[in-house]
Amino acid sequence: MEVAVSAAWWVVTKALAPVTDGLLEAWAASAGLGPNIDALKMQLLYAQGMLNNAQGHGRDITNPALKGLLHKLRQLAYVADEALDELDYFRIQDVLDGTYHAAAVVDDSGCLQGLVLNARHTARAAAGKIKSMSSCSHSASPPDDQEDIGGSPGRAVQAVAKHLPCCYSSPHTSELAESPNMPAASRWWLFCGACPPKVPAQRVNTKEGAPKLKFDRVEMSKRMIDIVDQLKHVCAMVSTILNLELLSLSRIPTQVSIAMDRPRTTPQIIEPQLYGRDTQKKEIIDAITHGEYSCKRLTVLPIVGPGGVGKTTFTQHIFEEVKSSFQVAIWICVSLNFIADTLAQEILEQFPKDNNSEKNSSKEEQIEQRLRSKRFLLVLDDVWKYHDDEWRKLLAPFKKVGTQGNMVIVTTRIPGVANMIRTVDHSIEMEHLGLEDIMSFFEACVFGDQQQPWQDHLELYDVGCKIVKKLKGFPLAAKTVGRLLKKQLTFDHWMRVWESKEWESQASDNDIMPALKLSYDYLPFHLQQCLSFCALFPEDYEFHAKELVHLWIGLGILHSDDEKRRIEDVGLCYLTDLVNQGFFKKNESRLGGPYYTIHDLLRELVAKVSSYECLSISSSNVMCIEIPPFVRHLSIIVDDADVKDTMTFENYKRDLCALEKRLEVQNLHTLMLFGQYHGTFSRVFCGLFREARALRTVFLSDASYNLEDVLPNFSKLVHLRYFKLAGFGDDKGLCVAGVLCRLYHLEVIDLQGWRGRFGSTRHISTLVKLGHFVVPREELHSDIFEVGKLKFINELKTFRVGQESNMFELSQLGKLENIGGLLGIYNLEKVQSEEEATKSRLIHKSHMQELILEWYVQRSNRDPTFEENVLERLVPHSNLQHLYIKGHGGTNCPRWLGVNLSIKNLESLYLYDLSWGNLPPLGEMWMVNDLGAVYKDCILGQGFQNLKRLELVKIPRLRKWVGDNNTCHLFYHLEELTIEDCSELTELCFPDLSCGLRQQEKSISWFPRLKSLGIHNCPKLLSLPPIPW
Repeated sequence: MEVAVSAAWWVVTKALAPVTDGLLEAWAASAGLGPNIDALKMQLLYAQGMLNNAQGHGRDITNPALKGLLHKLRQLAYVADEALDELDYFRIQDVLDGTYHAAAVVDDSGCLQGLVLNARHTARAAAGKIKSMSSCSHSASPPDDQEDIGGSPGRAVQAVAKHLPCCYSSPHTSELAESPNMPAASRWWLFCGACPPKVPAQRVNTKEGAPKLKFDRVEMSKRMIDIVDQLKHVCAMVSTILNLELLSLSRIPTQVSIAMDRPRTTPQIIEPQLYGRDTQKKEIIDAITHGEYSCKRLTVLPIVGPGGVGKTTFTQHIFEEVKSSFQVAIWICVSLNFIADTLAQEILEQFPKDNNSEKNSSKEEQIEQRLRSKRFLLVLDDVWKYHDDEWRKLLAPFKKVGTQGNMVIVTTRIPGVANMIRTVDHSIEMEHLGLEDIMSFFEACVFGDQQQPWQDHLELYDVGCKIVKKLKGFPLAAKTVGRLLKKQLTFDHWMRVWESKEWESQASDNDIMPALKLSYDYLPFHLQQCLSFCALFPEDYEFHAKELVHLWIGLGILHSDDEKRRIEDVGLCYLTDLVNQGFFKKNESRLGGPYYTIHDLLRELVAKVSSYECLSISSSNVMCIEIPPFVRHLSIIVDDADVKDTMTFENYKRDLCALEKRLEVQNLHTLMLFGQYHGTFSRVFCGLFREARALRTVFLSDASYNLEDVLPNFSKLVHLRYFKLAGFGDDKGLCVAGVLCRLYHLEVIDLQGWRGRFGSTRHISTLVKLGHFVVPREELHSDIFEVGKLKFINELKTFRVGQESNMFELSQLGKLENIGGLLGIYNLEKVQSEEEATKSRLIHKSHMQELILEWYVQRSNRDPTFEENVLERLVPHSNLQHLYIKGHGGTNCPRWLGVNLSIKNLESLYLYDLSWGNLPPLGEMWMVNDLGAVYKDCILGQGFQNLKRLELVKIPRLRKWVGDNNTCHLFYHLEELTIEDCSELTELCFPDLSCGLRQQEKSISWFPRLKSLGIHNCPKLLSLPPIPW
């Protein structure tokens, strides 16, 4: 029951998130919703506790009734989550706007305005009913009237409100309302429903910004009461059946025991011929018999690859061919049973009985005695776990064998295990077979050993080739589909298997999908979640680490129990775990940065197991794909090859239109659109997604349209957490930044690839939960007004001091404790006081990686002493990795970068246009003063131990940079060195010194790792240091 229970528990826990700090409850109480929210919270807490108690038992649900009820509970938790999330949206709106449209406060007279608020909302609700029943013809209000909660409730509301005791209106109401001396709180007595404001709220142009949404307290109250009633009923039934299930756990095998009961492997060869592995096999056999492995006492060689790729078959062939070279050859099938004592007993049982062995000896001692002076080969097949103590205990007797050439071969599908146990430089990675080799194996599986397999079945060849391409080089997949196809060698049967992908539904232990699913089932639930959403992306999609982490943040699946651990670090840890578990493969791009891919068959597996909520529709399967009733995460992929002419375009357009009747778009939480030409269907998408208002994640790739062309109600997506837009639109489209400013729950905005209209980012600070604002132009960061409100922001590329008012003072930065990437501070010449610099609190930003401090170089007035004191107070945290200082007008290097060096872990240092009389601890420097006198500048003590990049540009006082025995260690890691426009520099002298290095490193010169050296416009430079190339 583990997955179903964990899935329900996760949604319930997410629904409870808004009511954990008390803010929403207090606000709701003032809005007259206190009892509702308390009842809903208590019911969700009950469900959470019940599900929490049922977790950790490791067994899938077999009871269909319980499975259905848990599914129902999960759907109700989603509904509760949406209600509480919507409430929190209006709470944030009230706080930001300084209004009480949704919640009341107590005024100066001590009279609770909640009564007035209640009357107003009740009047609106009643008026709606009266209006709907009225046969009188009234002119319809423009839609925007209902968008602004500060607007007039309408005549019907006034008519009803006249009869409410709290709604008194006098002829002087309007005059009072217009009085500038009238307190805002007092105006509540005038405008409760019968008395609309004299001046209607100003409308916002939807092309420049989003309208303010209204809050319907009466409707929300009804929703919450209904949710509580349903939760009580379902929770009672789930609790009863869960208790019965838990009682029976001791009598039913768990998921772990089922996995351990899988067919056990043996060294006997099942597949007589090995396809596509001959070269790799020969290299390993040669290394074992007379190569590098034969000279070592003990070699641990892991063979790693996904399930079904052929690791065991490959190892069986190696075992058979080399066993004669060993006096002892043992094969153990480990599976999940990695317990040293148990494995030692299995190993002992494979030795011939020895009557001379000590009966009281331990298993390890007996193994050691029987292996004495013997060369051994031990194969540990299908290893899943690694525990350091258990591994050391198992290997201890084998390490004591004195002979050469002993081997331990381990097969595993988990790269993390292979990396921990190997004694060789690299594990043997089993890749999928090439197309020619998998075709040969497929032919053997279907036709046996026929020499010309297709001769009698030419009509099957084309469809056979299509099927083989779908197997993605997995031998086990070829065996699975081969068993299906050989039953009937007819065209109709093969086409049916091809179209239905019937091999994916085969459930035998020897079939491909169960083999792959075992790896998926072995993952903890939080990693299963992270992986599930990756199936929404196209095949062979190249993921980048930040992109994945941002997506997981937006989906709400990253959590940290440690307040000091950033959620971004949790995401990177999850990604590493998925790489170590073999689901993601890490690759290096041509540009040098890493990217991650997921194998096609693994992607298909993940899509299959998560299909109850996640669905990916491609242009080739729109009509044939089954759409579950509760899909919440959807991607639509338009393959260019499928929409190649007018006919295919019209067919696909028709199929998309038909989706409206098959898809419950109001349930959607995620929408992703891919494909270069998907924008040509924008009108269809507009109609399809008009009612998709519960969206939390929107990912639009290759957009060739304006945002409102696809999502006409985008400004009403109050639940939106993640928004990524790439492509281009026209200048007449919606201002993206403007419409985002009302979506208060946004945590990630990625517009790096957007080439359309941005608009002003001035009011982005209303997005108080925003953590990542990824944009292509730096000014989109620098224009943000009151940036200090964005206390969760991870990176701020540009902050310009004093750009307009005190809203651009350095004190704004003091509130940004979560900065984890780059912080760029410009126009520092506009700092008004030294205290302002202190308020930036840079020293408290422990996660900040990169800092830019820049003064405007062309300024006419400089105050060296003041600027020196300002820089002294801009002390960064010791964890800083990259520092850039430009245009500082002081005469000395700050103490935190010099005599009291506090940022010793720097990897990059850039100094530009500085007239300092001394420099950071970079060795022996000779400087020149204003009178032309040369003096030695050398800051002693430990310097930068990890410095990889150093740039010195326009340092007019630098005369000589000389190395000595005490400073050469500073440059052991330096890879890039750039010196430019140093007009007085005459000498760079770094002799070839051993400088106390270890004996084997005596020959290392200065800059042993230098890859790039750039020296430009230094006219007096007479010598260069030795270069290690």
